[in-house]
Amino acid sequence: CKIVKGVNFTASFSVLISQHFSASRDIAMEYVEPVLGIANCLGTPACKYLQYHRKLNDYVRNFKRMRDELNCKMEDIELQLKAELLRPLGKIPKKGVENWLKAVKEMIREAQVVENKVSNGRYLCRACNGKLVDEKTREMKKFLDNAPNASEGLAMDGPSAGLPLPTSELVGEEAVRNEIWACLMQEEVSKIGVWGMGGVGKTTIMKHIHNDLLKEQRFERVIWVTISKEFNVMK
Repeated sequence: CKIVKGVNFTASFSVLISQHFSASRDIAMEYVEPVLGIANCLGTPACKYLQYHRKLNDYVRNFKRMRDELNCKMEDIELQLKAELLRPLGKIPKKGVENWLKAVKEMIREAQVVENKVSNGRYLCRACNGKLVDEKTREMKKFLDNAPNASEGLAMDGPSAGLPLPTSELVGEEAVRNEIWACLMQEEVSKIGVWGMGGVGKTTIMKHIHNDLLKEQRFERVIWVTISKEFNVMK
């Protein structure tokens, strides 16, 4: 280490190198993501790579068209399923239909992520974005091809008596519940009215009775129907 007039040239040179390296690193980081993206495409044949690069806009249009078709198909399936669940009562969705709807919603969410990534992509990522869009389009096409066949029905018969309702624990309403239950067990009683102020627990009590009737299996079918003040068939 040579020192002239109190100046440490080694230390000064180290600081200069450090500053230069820091600036170079900041510049290089701007190109890291595009370079990594290109590296992911190295396994793609050159002709296909060039096609992804040159026809990115075509791939994006096809991607959006397939996404819209899949979204429309999902909405159609959901609407028909709701209609089937309304008539006759006691129907439940087929497991395959439920699984397909759940998977499609996740696929559409992933497609939105891809679209956002492509719209914010750099020029150097065109080929990689084209490949990403093409692969996601193919995945959506498979979902569309495997959509439930509406003509075969989307719902099936549930348990013969009915389905239990989700409810909360009864607190302080056991006496009222027992009174209503006793009336239901009497052959001469054909109709029971439960009234009271809003929020006192009428619906909760009746849900418990509904579920208890299912457990007792005293009736061939137990049906729960909600009718609002302004009657709405869908509700």
